[in-house]
Amino acid sequence: MAAGIILAGGQSRRMGTDKAFVLFEGRILIERVIEPLRAVCEGIVIVANDREPYARFRVPIVADTVPDFGPLAGLHAGLTAAQAELSLVVAVDMPFLNLALLRALIDAADGWDAVIPALAIGVRADDVKRNRAKDLDMHPLHAVYRRTCLPAIQAAMDRGDRRLNAFLPDVRVRFFSADEMRPYDPDLRSLANVNTPEELRQAHRPAR
Repeated sequence: MAAGIILAGGQSRRMGTDKAFVLFEGRILIERVIEPLRAVCEGIVIVANDREPYARFRVPIVADTVPDFGPLAGLHAGLTAAQAELSLVVAVDMPFLNLALLRALIDAADGWDAVIPALAIGVRADDVKRNRAKDLDMHPLHAVYRRTCLPAIQAAMDRGDRRLNAFLPDVRVRFFSADEMRPYDPDLRSLANVNTPEELRQAHRPAR
C-alpha cells in the first residue's frame, strides 16, 4: 500500500491567502484532500514550511528539503519522510480527488519509478527531455512515485534545476493517458486545482 504525501508548501500568492484553509463546499481544501488519501494510503505526510497551522491533523509535517526551491524540494522532503516504497503525491489545492483513479495510479506503478497523468496524445519518455510539463499536459502533483526517484531528484536539485519534471529523464516513468483516466473520471475533473479566487469560483460550478 502507498503512503500519501500532500504538498502544501506554496506561498499562495495568487490566492491571496493560504489555499489549504480556503473554504470549499463546506470544508477547507486540505480536509477534502486528506479524506480520500486516508482511504487509499497507509499514512500521510504533509509538506509545509509553516507547520503550526497543520498540527491539528495529527500527521507528520515536514519542511521542504531546500527552502524556497519550489515543489521539487517538497517532493524530495515528502518521499524522504514517508519512508514508504511507494507514495501517492497530490497538491493541497485539488478539491475533486477521485478514489478509483487514485487506486488505479497506485496499481499501475508495478515496475515503474513514477506514474504520472499526461494528457497530450502519444507522450513518450523522451518527450520529457525536450518539453515542459505544461506542453505535455502532465500532472506531476497528482501522481505516484517510488523512493527510487530520490537520487535523481537530489541530482536535479544539486545542479540547481527547479523544474518538477527535471529528474524524470533519469527514472522509469509510466505516463497515464486521458483515455486511461476517463473510465474512472470522465471529465478529468480530479486534476483540477484552484490557484486563484477566480479558479475557486469556477470550481464551485457543477461539472457538465
